[in-house]
Amino acid sequence: MEIVIGLLLSSLSLYCDFIDAECLVISPARLVVKYGDPASSNCSSDTPVEMGWEATQGGTGLTDKEVKFLNWRVDRCYTEGGQCQKQLDITVYKLPDSVSISYRKYPDPMVEKHQYQLQCLVQNIAPIETLRVTFYKVNTTGEQTELDTQHKSKDNIKTPENGAYTLDFTPSRDDDGAQLWCSAMLDLGPEGPQPPPVMESDRLNINVLYKPLINMSPGCFSMNITEGDTQSLACSAKGNPAPSYDWLRPQSAPAPNTTEGRSVVTITNMAKSHSGEYTCIARNHLGNSTCTVNVEVTGASCQAAGSAMVAVLLLQLIHWL
Repeated sequence: MEIVIGLLLSSLSLYCDFIDAECLVISPARLVVKYGDPASSNCSSDTPVEMGWEATQGGTGLTDKEVKFLNWRVDRCYTEGGQCQKQLDITVYKLPDSVSISYRKYPDPMVEKHQYQLQCLVQNIAPIETLRVTFYKVNTTGEQTELDTQHKSKDNIKTPENGAYTLDFTPSRDDDGAQLWCSAMLDLGPEGPQPPPVMESDRLNINVLYKPLINMSPGCFSMNITEGDTQSLACSAKGNPAPSYDWLRPQSAPAPNTTEGRSVVTITNMAKSHSGEYTCIARNHLGNSTCTVNVEVTGASCQAAGSAMVAVLLLQLIHWL
């Protein structure tokens, strides 16, 4: 007998009828079946009896003769059934038509430390009470993080329906260039398919804006420079969007050379008047970052001065000879 089964429920109950049977066993007692797949179960007795299956689909009347077992089978499972004395429980599951991730309100674009709400939409799935939705993030180095896992408890809902799951997400600067996605897993228990079926959304690429943070070389500290030397102070910062640069410097110091992503002050033939604080300021519309180097220009060392004096004396001696 061919039975066409529709998705009206995800739990089908039917029972095996009998006459004068002391012991009936249904095997398996529980079925977990994918929508559209065949299903069957046996009703058996220790002794031959007249038996039959009472069911809205695939039911049979009492047998004309006594038997020890009677098979129930449908070619396609669906979700209608009745109560019975010896009950066979069937869970009919349906994989989702689609799983998608999006913003509840689209950010244009994301800004660090601001909160946004992600939504994972699972469409046309049954039974929804077995659904587990997990949000994931993978950073630019490939490291994957599980952000959250959610499920909804809904009793006696057997028809396919949509599920919307939300997550509050606060990005950091390290999340710039990362990807977000969600997965839908049906946890159908030990009788269900192993491993449990999982369906993933497409990946959502995120762009995070953040204020600059200076990485200074040689660093934000004090330094001594010998008079007459050449010195460069290089300031660079990481920010999104890319920052612009300014320098606060002693009046006698030369103006900085500004290039993309970097601002450099180079001083040739350092003089004592070049001493003072050199402060780099990197800024974008989200804020700024500063770094100060205290530069002190000192005179030539005694050893260098002595060497210079010896050289002069030697020149004079050569000239005299």
